[in-house]
Amino acid sequence: MSKITSDMVCSLFDFDFESGIFSVDGVGVTSSTSFPSMLSFLDNKKYLSELNSNEAIKVVFVRPEDVNCLRKDIICLQVEDPVWYFFTLLNYLAISKKREKTLVSGSAVIHSSAVISDVGVIIGDDVLIEPNVTILQDVEIMSGAIIRAGAVVGVDGYEHKRTSRGILTVAHDGKVIVSSESEIGVNSNIVKGFSYRDTIIGEQTKIDALVHYAHGVQCGSRCMIVACAMIGGHVTIGDDVWIGPNSTISNRVSIGDGAFVTLGSVVVQDVPAGQKVTGNFAIPHMTFIRNLKASAK
Repeated sequence: MSKITSDMVCSLFDFDFESGIFSVDGVGVTSSTSFPSMLSFLDNKKYLSELNSNEAIKVVFVRPEDVNCLRKDIICLQVEDPVWYFFTLLNYLAISKKREKTLVSGSAVIHSSAVISDVGVIIGDDVLIEPNVTILQDVEIMSGAIIRAGAVVGVDGYEHKRTSRGILTVAHDGKVIVSSESEIGVNSNIVKGFSYRDTIIGEQTKIDALVHYAHGVQCGSRCMIVACAMIGGHVTIGDDVWIGPNSTISNRVSIGDGAFVTLGSVVVQDVPAGQKVTGNFAIPHMTFIRNLKASAK
């Protein structure tokens, strides 16, 4: 991503912020640390402490009445609707992003019915892509990975913002990185990340059929994600994790190395390394079993 300057922002929105000259490396939400310097926004004061403690944030879209709440070194771009301005800028960056011509290894095996973007895709050695697969922009598939029939990789996620000007659909300009020897199952959907957090499938991780793998999900190596699992945005999954069929992982949850999520579980809080969880809402498995036995008496 090219640097974001005051001239770029003023030109896009066609007015003068009267906030001086600035240049930042990227955009990000209050928790992001993806760039040394960032432009962010403040819409809800519950994120105020997180924003002020993030030293990478240098410029903020903010309502005039909230300016005095921000760190003194932050450049404040005073607007009536910070959400609309921030995500309109993000959309502009996504649309204007420069992408190189797609590169496909000569040893990759790709079915003739697969659809692959002409730009923004890298396909490594010995990759197998089955019938009716769709690979969109901003996807890198590393050596030995398998994409099963009907899977879609690199789609924009479900991200819509309510603003004073109506609902704004947010474009995604992050990547999907499919690591070596991993597998994406039949008719699964892999959403690409935002610029501040790519979507990553770890080495030798195996994703089953009909899995929804949302934007910014990052999993480690050798994970097993079984059919019909739904993994919400920005989930972090360690190594050697099992996620059972029809389970749901809420957004921004972390699941530690070696954890085990049983079938149908609904996970709404972090799961420590090595723990097995069950239920809706998911709790430690043995606690669930004790509760189940007690209720049966």
